[in-house]
Amino acid sequence: MKALVRTGLGENDVELQEIPEPTPGPGQVKIKIKAVGICGTDIHGHPSLVPPIVLGHELSGDIVELGPGVSKRKIGDRVTSETTYEICNKCRFCKIEEYSLCIDRKGISTKAPGAFAPYMVIREESTHVLPDHVSYEAGALCEPLACAVHAVIEQAKVTSDEVVLVIGPGPLGLFSVQVAKACGAAVVVAGISQDASRLELAKTLGADRIVNVQEEDIVQISKDMTDGYGFDTAFECSGAVPAVQTALSTVRKKGKYIQAGILHKDVTVDFDDIFFVREITMLGSHTQKPSSWRKTLELLDQKKVDLQALVSGELPLDKWQEGFEKFRKKEVIKLVLKPE
Repeated sequence: MKALVRTGLGENDVELQEIPEPTPGPGQVKIKIKAVGICGTDIHGHPSLVPPIVLGHELSGDIVELGPGVSKRKIGDRVTSETTYEICNKCRFCKIEEYSLCIDRKGISTKAPGAFAPYMVIREESTHVLPDHVSYEAGALCEPLACAVHAVIEQAKVTSDEVVLVIGPGPLGLFSVQVAKACGAAVVVAGISQDASRLELAKTLGADRIVNVQEEDIVQISKDMTDGYGFDTAFECSGAVPAVQTALSTVRKKGKYIQAGILHKDVTVDFDDIFFVREITMLGSHTQKPSSWRKTLELLDQKKVDLQALVSGELPLDKWQEGFEKFRKKEVIKLVLKPE
């Protein structure tokens, strides 16, 4: 079968290759892939990636084969999947389902074959049945939604009395807006001039205020909306170094700052101001875990999140270069590739 493989660590080290069709092992299921979302890490790489590896970790499809010992899934199930392929199941993190922190973890598209292919195998426990009203195209976006759920609900623990900032109206930011609104918070979304259309989409998805930081004073806005205190929580979702300083400058004393975007670069911050002057709590939010997925499916069941709104279009897998280029140029929010 043809699969999209990262052959090296360079951004252009990607090619379509012929690889063997996989067979599910014990406790695994085989998924016929229907749709896969393009993520920035597919293009720019990920810190844990070990080439050569089949890319693609935002997926949906149908279960077509069961490995020995599978009992919770059946052939024909419409599913999406967590990214966890293998864990040690012994360490302190595995015991509390913090699988992303397991030192022996293998994730799809980094250390195990991903979904940019007609078929993929994954452990049964990582799969989730899609609600009937969720299309394959929308279902492929469950993984970035689960990342937003982890950041907003599990790390920041956003509540209904908060005013929060989401900086970076990309997929992660737009999902964070919806999750924060589902928590009852007031949400401000910030971006730059080239994000104009994405900021407008954020408004339609529930944002209470959108801000172009190149034209407006975000610090003053944070004070105007909070009786002079500043935002209760700020989520940095863009992965842009200048956005870190922008977001930190808006957080109130004893507020929270969540780094959700991948930066890929070193950042200089004023620790005296953050920790001694304002006593800000800084938290990382790395990918997702099983509880994030359970909450994600609850939100989808309750129709509190719109996945489809972020699907900009679809292309066949053999046009992946066109899709990657559209993503690089920010011509799309989420473009879905279809191996069929």
